[in-house]
Amino acid sequence: MIKKISIEELEPGMEVVQVAHDMWQRLPYLYMEPGIIESEEEVARLLELGYKETFVALDDGEGMTDEERLNELIAGRDHDREQKPRVPFHQALGDAMVTYEDAMAHAMHIVRDAKLGRKMDYATSLETASAIVESAVSNPDTLVCLAKLSDFDDYTYTHSINVAAIAVVFGEYIGMSREELILLGVSGMMHDLGKTTVPAAIINKPGRLSKAECEEIKRHPAYGRTILQRNGDIPTQVLEAVKHHHEKYNGSGYPGGLVRKDIPAFARILCLADVYDALTSDRCYKQAILPNKALGIMYGMRDQDFDPMEVQLFIKCLGIFPAGSFVRLNTGEYALVFESNSSQPLTPKIRIVMDQAMNPIQTRDVDLMDQEEPPSRIEIVDCADPSAYRKNLLSYLSGN
Repeated sequence: MIKKISIEELEPGMEVVQVAHDMWQRLPYLYMEPGIIESEEEVARLLELGYKETFVALDDGEGMTDEERLNELIAGRDHDREQKPRVPFHQALGDAMVTYEDAMAHAMHIVRDAKLGRKMDYATSLETASAIVESAVSNPDTLVCLAKLSDFDDYTYTHSINVAAIAVVFGEYIGMSREELILLGVSGMMHDLGKTTVPAAIINKPGRLSKAECEEIKRHPAYGRTILQRNGDIPTQVLEAVKHHHEKYNGSGYPGGLVRKDIPAFARILCLADVYDALTSDRCYKQAILPNKALGIMYGMRDQDFDPMEVQLFIKCLGIFPAGSFVRLNTGEYALVFESNSSQPLTPKIRIVMDQAMNPIQTRDVDLMDQEEPPSRIEIVDCADPSAYRKNLLSYLSGN
């Protein structure tokens, strides 16, 4: 399993695992060079360089894969509220795509207005968030899928909409009211506006940030609140969510160093969505972490960055193989997950799209929960790297 530990806990022989490069913006003193720690001297050197934390791969003692371990953790949760009726995925996807594209256009306006010092168009923000909520209620897997497969190049805009969408999907899963979900969506769209005040050279820096650069990054949530506060019509709930979305369960976050009981609920949800999207998004200087591995990393941050119950529910909401995951099957074929299964996370609905050589084939849909017993049973072996096919993958689900 993957777990975040302090550098003081690091020992020779431990393996540091790869995480997204821009985790610096969430954990400014994180050591991220993957590989085996060779000696005590290496640990001492990392401490001297100012590193405080890292992610390592640990043996769980039971020989389980990350997927099996997470499945065991969440399958037995007692949070199984009565399933709401959902519009079938392929029927709901078209409307969700329109909503997502409209939200992207609005995100561009929000960022432009922030840079120019203009007042935010809060009324349109509410309309956009309301449409995101409608998609989440109709079929949440459509939004999760679009967050991973939509072909928009600018991370500044896609990240804000992805965080809004994923946060709303999770908020709907845990039973928030419609009014709360709309404000949560607005908070997600605006959560990183403060970065418009931070120099682009710092935001996009591929190497390690200096101490001064780290301190500037840590100011962006407060910058964001100030920008929105000037608007005059932004609710306090949104302002506080934007300001505190980088606070941590154990009080190690910023800007206030708040512990769990003092962190607003919206901010805790935004933090989960923010980290998940950052881990699973391609950037110019790093490749995305596969969704199942990203959720394993996030579970390794429990009791430190995240409330353990909340991150467990977040994983259950998305599924171990979230919608939009490109997966390799035990048949050697490749498929796209289009509908998660919260009661049995290892058995989502999939569309098989490629043969063993990754050549396109006549697609077919399979509900992995509704199958015959072995030896003909189809199972997911692992997430696969979709980078060579990302621009075409959504067309397998949308029919375009």
